Amino acid sequence: MMRKVKLVLGLLCSLILFAGCKPDMGKNQSKLSIKEQTHHADEQVTDNKMSDTAIIDHDAELVGGDWGVERILTPIRKHGFNMSVLLDPSGFPLVERFPDKEIVPIQGSYAENVIQAAEMYMGTPYEYGSDRTEPSSFDCSDFTRWVFLYALGVDLPWDSRSQAAYVEAFSKRRYTDLSKAHRGDLLFFTRYLGNRPSNYAGLKPSEKPITHMGIYLGNNKIIHSASKETGGVRIDQIRWKHLEYRFLFGAGILD
Repeated sequence: MMRKVKLVLGLLCSLILFAGCKPDMGKNQSKLSIKEQTHHADEQVTDNKMSDTAIIDHDAELVGGDWGVERILTPIRKHGFNMSVLLDPSGFPLVERFPDKEIVPIQGSYAENVIQAAEMYMGTPYEYGSDRTEPSSFDCSDFTRWVFLYALGVDLPWDSRSQAAYVEAFSKRRYTDLSKAHRGDLLFFTRYLGNRPSNYAGLKPSEKPITHMGIYLGNNKIIHSASKETGGVRIDQIRWKHLEYRFLFGAGILD
């Protein structure tokens, strides 16, 4: 009899202890959720190369970006479309694209699909005018195009100016204030002219062509393919350096 009583008491104690643990489990789950909402604290800046003037002041690819890359890419693209449609700066039709319906958004957001795909290519070498049909190397716009294509089946135009035209045609959220950027947005920049705000002050719009772009990570960070000298696909802070001074506009194309 005593054994049965002890067994019952033991089971009751176990149930009480289990019930007492439930709030702690909820707290742990809440902490995990909060960590996810901070958008990946492990997305750290790659290194200091994008701030090292000994490197960037002599980096021709930061100055040139993908400006003019459309002249390389145009011969391998095929014309043959209705000239009444909206065209990009390279003369190709702008067609709005949408995520493949069979792709499930990560944490309820297609932006996370984009970020996850982008991070897969960290360290991929930079190549000006890289092959748009495979991901062994990227320039800045090839990187963004490939990421959106791989992650969501969204086939963007082939260079930064054309992707900017796509944004202007179809984005419902375009801004020139970096504080309005959302995770997964496309950000557009002009060429590198130096690491001081004064290098960019007073420039006319015609003197600030779009030459570079990347994907916003949140927390003032960008993932992009900048140049050979800076190591290809990388993560950088935007504020308080030339990236902030070069910033032209950003936009979301997933909302």
